[in-house]
Amino acid sequence: MSTIVFNSGSKKLQSLPITFVTACDNYNQESIKRPLGIPDSHQILFVLEGNGTLFCNNKRYKLKKGCAFFTALGVPSEYVNTGGLVTAFVTLRGKIVREVMENYNCNGFLFREDVDTEKYLSLIKKIISEYYDRKREGRLSSLTYSFFVEFFEDGMFRLDSFEDKVSLYLERNFTKKITLEEIASLHKVSVSKLCHDFKKKKGITVFEYLLELRLTYARNLTLNYPNMKIVEIALSSGFDDVSYFCRKYKQKFLKTPSQDRKDTLSLQISEILR
Repeated sequence: MSTIVFNSGSKKLQSLPITFVTACDNYNQESIKRPLGIPDSHQILFVLEGNGTLFCNNKRYKLKKGCAFFTALGVPSEYVNTGGLVTAFVTLRGKIVREVMENYNCNGFLFREDVDTEKYLSLIKKIISEYYDRKREGRLSSLTYSFFVEFFEDGMFRLDSFEDKVSLYLERNFTKKITLEEIASLHKVSVSKLCHDFKKKKGITVFEYLLELRLTYARNLTLNYPNMKIVEIALSSGFDDVSYFCRKYKQKFLKTPSQDRKDTLSLQISEILR
């Protein structure tokens, strides 16, 4: 039986560092397309049964039991039910969310295939139970925080392959200057082996992967922080050449950062006025 909670929340609850917005322990998942992402909250979704396909950051992921993914607010995504897809999820918001993401060097998206769904279902049920039975604001915030951090902690320490370890290193350090020699030295391999094995496993080069991380993070900043200057976005995303950043941004998203921001804002305003 499905239980879904919509947390309107008191003013005190909304002022806490983190709180859940919705929580569901069993949901017959329809196909969803979010070209602008979720506008006001972050989401962690777990696949309990069935099959589906997820599209995010120009990549395709197969959804099956044991898969889960995190999307930050404003990160575009689409998931398609291809057969009996049943999910559980929590959406959340709060000032501390961004700090946790930065601590784990998450650029707005994390996909996992190794999730202990029973453990996370238990945590979701605790959130739902607390909301229905006692509704203690501090306890709800604490449960939500524990759930959120647990998801990232588990994701960080289940890396089997060399290529996955390199990917994690890039995801944690993409805002810094990175060289192939540095990565190869840290992982005790030659540069040629690093490049060969990474491309064979991931289908793209190390620097293509790094560029993807930087551009995805930059777009998130561009669309969600309208007062942030383009040069600041470039530097914050790991680019030291603003012209190069703008050129690559346009190649990937078919618009300059400024035009992308302007068009997205216009679209959001038109949707509000409908």
